[in-house]
Amino acid sequence: MLSSLICLLAALAASVPQPDPGNARVLVSRAIDALGGEAALKSIGSLHIESIGHDYFIDQSDRPEGPYIVRYVQTTELRDVSGARSRVDSQQRYLQVPAWGPPVTTIVDADIAALVHGDKSMPAGRQAFEDGRERIDLAPERVLLLARDATDLRVEPDVTVHGIVQHVAAFGWRGRRVRLLLDSGDGVPTALEIVSEDVNGIWGLVRQTTYYSLWTLLPGGARYPLQLDREWNGVTQGSSTIVKIDVDPPIEASTFAVAPETKTAFAALPAVAGIPSLALDPAKRREVAPGVAQYAGSWNVEVVQQADGIVVIEAPVGSRYSAQILDEIGKRYPGVRVKALITTSDAWPHLGGVREYVARGIPVYALDLNRPILERLLKADFSSHPDALAKAPKAGTFTWVSARTVLGSGDTRIELYPARGENGERQMFAWFPALKLLYTSDDVQPMRNGTFFMPAYLIEVRDAARHEHLDVERIFGFHAPPTAWSAIEAAISAAASSGPPAR
Repeated sequence: MLSSLICLLAALAASVPQPDPGNARVLVSRAIDALGGEAALKSIGSLHIESIGHDYFIDQSDRPEGPYIVRYVQTTELRDVSGARSRVDSQQRYLQVPAWGPPVTTIVDADIAALVHGDKSMPAGRQAFEDGRERIDLAPERVLLLARDATDLRVEPDVTVHGIVQHVAAFGWRGRRVRLLLDSGDGVPTALEIVSEDVNGIWGLVRQTTYYSLWTLLPGGARYPLQLDREWNGVTQGSSTIVKIDVDPPIEASTFAVAPETKTAFAALPAVAGIPSLALDPAKRREVAPGVAQYAGSWNVEVVQQADGIVVIEAPVGSRYSAQILDEIGKRYPGVRVKALITTSDAWPHLGGVREYVARGIPVYALDLNRPILERLLKADFSSHPDALAKAPKAGTFTWVSARTVLGSGDTRIELYPARGENGERQMFAWFPALKLLYTSDDVQPMRNGTFFMPAYLIEVRDAARHEHLDVERIFGFHAPPTAWSAIEAAISAAASSGPPAR
C-alpha cells in the first residue's frame, strides 16, 4: 500500500506544470507568482523603508582581500512606486565621522537627482541620478515586471549559488546588462546582477551583485526581502537590513518637490562627472627639489628627471589622467623618454592609470604584494569602451619590489623601500639620498586643521626611516606637499602626549 501511495504522489508531481528553462518569460512569470502575483506587486503604490547597514571601503583598505574599513549607514526612504520617484534621507558614521550627522536628503525622479537642504536644493550629480534610477526601477517590487516586459529578455545558462541551481533571465536596462538569478526550486529571486561601466573609470566593465534574503510578507500579499547583501566583482561590498517597511503611507505633495532652477542646473551638467572627469592642471606644478616636481591635485603625481630619462611616481585616477600626465611631460621635456613608472600602493586611486603606462611600453616598479591586484587591473574588461591597452594588449614589464631597489643615479637617484608596516603593508617609499627627501606614499596625509590623518601612520614612516638609516629632512607624498621632517616628529609627539580621547 505504501508503494502505491508513493507512485501516486510521484504521478501527481509529474502532472504539475514545470517551468521551461528555455522560455525566459515563463521563468519570470513564475517568479512573479512566487512573490504573490502581478496584482499584489502592482498594488504597491508607495513604500516607507527604514534600513541600517554597512559598506566596506574595498578600494582603500589596508589590503584588497580585507578586512576592510567599515562605514555604517542608516537610511529612511519614501519611494513613490507608482510615480517612480524616491526621497532618501541618509546618515553615515565611520572613522572620520564619529557621530551620526544630519541626514543628507536626495530626491530622484524621472529627470533629475537633487540634494535638498530645508527649502533649498541643488543638483546631486549624474551618478546620484543613475544610482537612484537603479534603486527605483530594479527594486524587488518592480524588477520582475520590468524584466517580463523587456523586449530583449532571454534565458542564459543555469548557475549554482549557495549550492542551489539558479535559472537565469537576462535583459538590458539603461545601457547595462541585468541578470536575475531565480531559485530553481520555488522561483523566488536569489540575486540581481548588473554589469556596467565602473563609476571610478578604473576597472572597465564590473559586475555588481545583490543577494536577497530574509523574505517577509507585506500587506496585500507581496513577498519582500528584508536583507540585501552586495558584492562588487565577487568581493563583498556591504549589507543592509530593512528594520521597518510600511506599504502605501500617505505622501505630502511637497515630498518630492524640487526647485525649477535645480532642474535646469541638473540638465546642464556634463555627461561625464566624478573621478573619470578629472583633468590635470599644469599650473599646479611645483618644484620639490632640483629635478623633482609635483603635480598637485586630488591625488599628486611626481615627475623625476634622471640622466637617462623621466621617472613618474604614481599613476592615479585612470588611463585618461595618465595620458594627460604623459602629454604634459612630452611638452615640458621634448624628446626625453619616460623610463619608468613607480606605483606605491594598492589603493585604487593610486593605480588607476597604470594601464596607460603599460600600453605605452613603460616599465613599472611596484611592491611585490601588489602583484595580484595589478594583474587583475591589466585583465580588466574594457570591451565596452576600449582604452589604449584594450586596443593594443601588452603583458607589461614589471619589477616587483621586495627589498631595497635602486633606480637611476646622481642627485635624483631613487631607492625604493617596502613600508612593511601594519597599516601601510601594501605601500612603499621612495628615498632620494642626495636630497634627503622621502616620498611617503599614502602614510602622510595633512588635514585642513593642521594635524595629520592617523598619527600611527606617521610612526610607520618614522620607524621605516630609522630601520633603513635614512637621514630625512623633508617628505612629500600622494596627498602631502613638501613638508619638513620636524613637522612629522612634532605631530607624533603631540599625538602621543594628548592622552586618551575625552568621554
